[in-house]
Amino acid sequence: MRLLVYGAGVLGSYLAHALVRGGHDVTMLARGRRAQQLQTDGLVIRHYFQRKTTVDEVNVIQTLSSEDGYDLIFVVMKYNDFPSVLPILAANQSSHIILVGNNADAYGMLNFLNEHSVVPKHNVFGFQLSGGLREESGRIICIRGGGQMILGSLSGEISFKPLLEKAFQHASYKLTYQNDMEPG
Repeated sequence: MRLLVYGAGVLGSYLAHALVRGGHDVTMLARGRRAQQLQTDGLVIRHYFQRKTTVDEVNVIQTLSSEDGYDLIFVVMKYNDFPSVLPILAANQSSHIILVGNNADAYGMLNFLNEHSVVPKHNVFGFQLSGGLREESGRIICIRGGGQMILGSLSGEISFKPLLEKAFQHASYKLTYQNDMEPG
């Protein structure tokens, strides 16, 4: 599968690591110094409790063009960064988007994507249960309770659940689903 992780902080980096280890073609959208670190050194993660360091090769882009196509796009960023990303996602031809993070305006985000997208979008919300920090060198220190994400939609069953299952089939990562997720 061709997957994009839009955001290269701690959570996006760990998610990209799990997806690469699951055997997928993973691209990360990163900018500036972080993009350079990923291109030069790869995706470096120090797994704190496992006492090991992994290095994964990922494709790196700095912008998402409207022609770029992905089976799934995981948008992993802070809530206040989402407004600048929504128009870019709406202009892109990819249909399946997972908005990962604290999305206080979930209905507003969905309405924007539904009203402005060039192709119909299928969206779900995700909450990734991992954590850590990023060092100055770009290395991620992963302190987590296990690779896990809770996924849900605002209106019933997730329409592209088989794609999600396929993306995580060989990854050491647990998915939990919640229908009719109510934003808090």
